[in-house]
Amino acid sequence: MSAEENVSMLLGEPRKAIRTMALPLLLALLVTEVNSFADRAWCSGLGTDALAAVAIGAPVYFVITGLGLGLGVGGTATLARHIGSGRRDRAEGCALQALMFGLILGLVLTPILVFLCEDIMVLAGAGDVAPVASDYMIWLMAGTPILVINGVISGLIRGEGAAKVSTIMMAAMAVTNIVLDPLLIYVLDLGIAGASIATVIATVVSTLVGLMFYHGHSLIRIRRSGFHWDRERLSDVLFVGVPQMAEYTVMYSMNLVLNYLVIWCAGSEGLAVYSVPNLIVNLALLPAYAVGSALVPVASAALGQGDRWKMRDSFHYSLWFAALLAVAISAVLILIPEPMLYPFTYSESTSYLTSDMAEALRIISLCLPFYSVIPVSASFLQAMGRSDWSLVCAVVRNLVYIALYALGAMVSLYWIYWAVVVGSVIGGAMIYSVAVRGYSRMRPGTIASR
Repeated sequence: MSAEENVSMLLGEPRKAIRTMALPLLLALLVTEVNSFADRAWCSGLGTDALAAVAIGAPVYFVITGLGLGLGVGGTATLARHIGSGRRDRAEGCALQALMFGLILGLVLTPILVFLCEDIMVLAGAGDVAPVASDYMIWLMAGTPILVINGVISGLIRGEGAAKVSTIMMAAMAVTNIVLDPLLIYVLDLGIAGASIATVIATVVSTLVGLMFYHGHSLIRIRRSGFHWDRERLSDVLFVGVPQMAEYTVMYSMNLVLNYLVIWCAGSEGLAVYSVPNLIVNLALLPAYAVGSALVPVASAALGQGDRWKMRDSFHYSLWFAALLAVAISAVLILIPEPMLYPFTYSESTSYLTSDMAEALRIISLCLPFYSVIPVSASFLQAMGRSDWSLVCAVVRNLVYIALYALGAMVSLYWIYWAVVVGSVIGGAMIYSVAVRGYSRMRPGTIASR
């Protein structure tokens, strides 16, 4: 689709726009998760310590990428809103500010993270696998600037309605990572470090693919002359982006605490049993996240147009769509969990964990219909410019998870699985009620006028 066709779709019938954008976004999210799957699958051949190390490092990696994704969400909402109101010049200025801020943020964080790498792994609860976890994470930390910029560019592209281009970016990342993982880990004998090096190289390839979109294919033009600080435009992006960056940071940082509770309850082997089903459930939640990601530009553009009915209709349709998909996927995982576990249990050193992982997956997958409400409702709040409300919900939700995990950890790992389900019910109900209340209190033109 051309830039004009993307914008026409974005500003048209909301249900059609969500369906059109959700599928390529789902594919993009799927191939992104393939990176996590590939790393864990190949590293499982190195033994349980390597599998546990990747599980411990994953939340830190997601905190880093979450900074770029959060800033990208700010770019998505801001660009779509300005495009909806016909202010292309403002949209272009916001895109440039987001790119500059993301690059500087990544460059500042890199030396800090690299210097503190092993200390961070120890704080994450790595214990006796801290050296292995550090070998994995230090290369990802060194690649912080490109990890952040990749998320920003992907968000800016979605803000124009060009979800297919975002999918191509992620596909390039997945293919590169899948090819490089076995080569670097086993052929070049880099071990677990090879997995993280492969991820950084794959992210570079993905980012270059995204930048190619801005050579004659985009509505927004990235001009060298435009790279100067503009406090008003930067503020416009950060108004939505900073709370979203903080939300991702809180969410993934809390995962470190949850992992610590799992380790305290059942050791590093227990973390391996818990983390694989949890990874599969996160994969099963991708349709809900894809629908939510599609909702942000659609609802933001409707806000820019001043069409409250279109905003509300897009939200309700997204909720129904995401919940229906979640119910279907949950049923499949409960009935036949073993095929999804095979990539992580194929080696002799991990095959004995299959039955325990299957039990965990059957229980945790019950959370899917309830959790699917969370990304959709959070996206609606972001479209309204209420990322701060979404942040508060994320903090409260994760504190609830920590309390439930702590109670479960006092008994057994089995009860931690049920903590996931109960926490999802509470979190889904809370953020849905906040999103509905936020919409009812929204004054027409308040955000669109920014």
